[in-house]
Amino acid sequence: MKYSVYCILLIPIIFTFFAVMGCGFFFRAAVSASCAGILWLFPDKTIGRSVLWIIAALLVSIGGDWFMSHIGNIPVRFIYGICLFFVAHMGFLYFCLKNGHVDWQVLLTVLAGYLVFFFVMLFPAIAQTPLLIAVLMYLLISCFTLSAAVGSTLPGKTRWGFTLGIALLVFSDTIIALKVFAGHHELDFLILPTYFASHIMITFALMRKAAVSAHAYFQAM
Repeated sequence: MKYSVYCILLIPIIFTFFAVMGCGFFFRAAVSASCAGILWLFPDKTIGRSVLWIIAALLVSIGGDWFMSHIGNIPVRFIYGICLFFVAHMGFLYFCLKNGHVDWQVLLTVLAGYLVFFFVMLFPAIAQTPLLIAVLMYLLISCFTLSAAVGSTLPGKTRWGFTLGIALLVFSDTIIALKVFAGHHELDFLILPTYFASHIMITFALMRKAAVSAHAYFQAM
């Protein structure tokens, strides 16, 4: 795969610009949808159908984003959004487990930090039990996904690119939690850029994996 092929990533990057500028939900959805489309167009035979879980996760994220950005006077939509993003994380996690394992050392470290964050900053601020459970479950699966990304068997640079994408997603979610439950708004401007950057980075990493696999295939011929 020649470097020029990566120019296709300009499509989600341009959509990201308009999404961050507040030009409407269409552009927000278009970022994730275009990333899913790119992965569909550039398959990697070595990871097979497991990439479909990434594509599904990206598409499900559109639904989660819609609920999060259209809460209005219907607070339950926040829970719906969390649930859909939980499903998206299941897709990311399943992909990582099909191509590696959970790094338990990373999991214990990240989990310890986020449980402290949950009980110190979030637990006192969440009065509704369903929301409290949803937030806790989402926190747990986020930690598992990040740890599984680190423990994946993807080639070096691809693995770290993919891990960076997951880390950006977790970072974006952390800022949302600080905004919604702790009343901290200093980093609000980073929520959308890091969220969309996570999808683009994940897409780039898997495109690179496809490129490495294709090169190895032609070298063996």
